[in-house]
Amino acid sequence: MNSLKKVLSNIPLDRNALMTDTISLTYGDIQKVIEKNSEIIKQIKSSNVVINGRSRFEFAKLLFLLDGEVKSILFLPQDIDASLHDRYYEEAQINFEVYLENDIIKYNFINKIENTNSSNETIWIIPTSGTTNIPKLVAHTFNSLTRTAKSDTDIGKTFRWGLVFDIYRFSGIQVFLQAMLSGSALIISEANASMSEILNNLTLHHCNALSATPSFWRKVLMSKELNELDFTIITLGGEIADENILQALKVKFSHAKILHIYASTEAGVGFSVNDAHAGFPKHYLDNGINGVSLKLSSTSTLMIKNEKQAQKYLSGNSLYEDDGFIDTGDIVEIKGERVYFLGRDSGAINVGGNKVQPEEIEHVLLNSGYVHAAFVYPKKNPMMGNIVCADVVLYDETTDAKIAKTGILQYCREKLENFKVPGIIKFVAELETTQSGKLKRS
Repeated sequence: MNSLKKVLSNIPLDRNALMTDTISLTYGDIQKVIEKNSEIIKQIKSSNVVINGRSRFEFAKLLFLLDGEVKSILFLPQDIDASLHDRYYEEAQINFEVYLENDIIKYNFINKIENTNSSNETIWIIPTSGTTNIPKLVAHTFNSLTRTAKSDTDIGKTFRWGLVFDIYRFSGIQVFLQAMLSGSALIISEANASMSEILNNLTLHHCNALSATPSFWRKVLMSKELNELDFTIITLGGEIADENILQALKVKFSHAKILHIYASTEAGVGFSVNDAHAGFPKHYLDNGINGVSLKLSSTSTLMIKNEKQAQKYLSGNSLYEDDGFIDTGDIVEIKGERVYFLGRDSGAINVGGNKVQPEEIEHVLLNSGYVHAAFVYPKKNPMMGNIVCADVVLYDETTDAKIAKTGILQYCREKLENFKVPGIIKFVAELETTQSGKLKRS
């Protein structure tokens, strides 16, 4: 099975497929849209196309129309800086920009580029998150993206997945493909929806499977809609899944299967952990897991090697070290029989010549007993270079600020070296997140 169109042949067409707060499409409806566009598709067949910042619902339909027909699809999320568009269009050798009007494909001519490269599968060109630098374009295929997806349509009919990740990003595509391959319904929330609108949409369509960042899940647990939600499957990804959020979800949704997944645009899906505890078992490092080998670099970053597939940057630059491993840039620490994530190597704060991982400080703040969510960042300082600052959301907004600050700082001083203790703590109602639900760190 190597295209979305072939997926349709295995799924009863009367099942719900794509759902928003106002629209529901069955798999049969999608088949009709494909048939309606069969002649138009021939006009752009084997070309390189881009889907540029359209709605998530439109994007999902376009993928069914284009996969297996065009040579490549470049995904450009709404939050990609427009100044990068020309560069990416050239790098991906784009011929057409495509969109839908009344479920009919329309396209704008961009450039006629002769490209002799051929592929049996459509290349899905996905930008990296670009959290700490300019996003790079990674070339995937349907097969590489669905390597770990389940395709049991009998089980799939029982699930209604919620899409709260950005579908233009690797994490959102994983949710989309898992739902479609298993014949499940996918409940789509748009990028501009508020948390209340997202949760009401999930409740409306009886969502029972949801994948989101730890930051998103913290907001869920603080929402007034919380008690209307009920999940059978909960997955976490995109950020470090700490013990607090995992245990809070386990208590609230006691009958749900809880997984945290390690994946990246470059490496694909690495592995998942299903014991509702932070980190992952050390034996993953020793023995590998599901065809994925792991090891530590000389700087304690996690390195990953997928024995069954190889990815590449579209630019042609290698993703790999000489022995076939990708350096993820995620710093880890071994404690006993467990391996814990400490943060991104590129995100370290320089405090007087010392490296400070924001995620380490956030972890301590979350364990203080006062803090529900935390965001740590640097502030320039003439003496130290930077000082550590923290925005925090309190568990109880009625807590006296002076008492909370005293308690938080006392706990931090017990657990952290002096240069890591936040010099400024600011109490906020909520933390800003990206369109995929990650803490906005830049």
